[in-house]
Amino acid sequence: MTFEQAFAAFLFLFILATAIISIRAYLQRPHDFGGMRGSLVLGPGVRNWYFDNLQPFEKFFVRWGVQPALLSYAQLAGSVLVTLSYAGGLVFTGGWLLLCTGTLDIIDGRVARRTNGGSARGAFLDSVIDRYSDSLAYLGLAIFFRDSWVLWLVLFTFVGSLMVSYVRARAEGLGVECKVGLLQRPERYVILGFGSIFGALIEHMTPWLQAPQYWLVILTIAVLAILSNASALQRVVHVLRVLGDQPHA
Repeated sequence: MTFEQAFAAFLFLFILATAIISIRAYLQRPHDFGGMRGSLVLGPGVRNWYFDNLQPFEKFFVRWGVQPALLSYAQLAGSVLVTLSYAGGLVFTGGWLLLCTGTLDIIDGRVARRTNGGSARGAFLDSVIDRYSDSLAYLGLAIFFRDSWVLWLVLFTFVGSLMVSYVRARAEGLGVECKVGLLQRPERYVILGFGSIFGALIEHMTPWLQAPQYWLVILTIAVLAILSNASALQRVVHVLRVLGDQPHA
């Protein structure tokens, strides 16, 4: 076993062990999942476990008076680094940075609620940055796979993720709540982030497989391409059913 393989195996086991220890400690404490929304990919228990681990960071930012808008700008800056990492073939780094930017997206809203710092301006800014952050990861992947057929998968995924967000925004503009869908933004972050991280590690650990390069990352993108577009169509069907034959205002 080479040093590269050994180090990849160490990181793989370290990540898994850390997650298992954290989950076991979490499960030993009583929890109330009432009111916690979830999905098939990220259920209420998983979301609550993750939010529980974010509390020290929330308290730190609140204690030091960090404004939610600053966290949103940090999310945008991190998303630019995600683009550069993916574009340069640093898949492992891009996956970690993507999870970090997704975490900042969660924390800024929770800090705003803790400090009563929420505003219409802040909500608008947060939504705009969310769209950029979601798109920049695909931009990096598109640049990296520009000479490969995988580029079409990336573009198809980008269209799906864009439509998931657009359908909800348009529906809410018509007065229809639209939070259905298998793959919303947090789910996309988790799947692409962990797919990139574990894909890079497994590829380094198993060179003897002689599989195509980045095969797990490509598989992750393919899953996202299918599920994101399916989620967009799921939302379209939901909105059409709710609207029925209502006349357009």
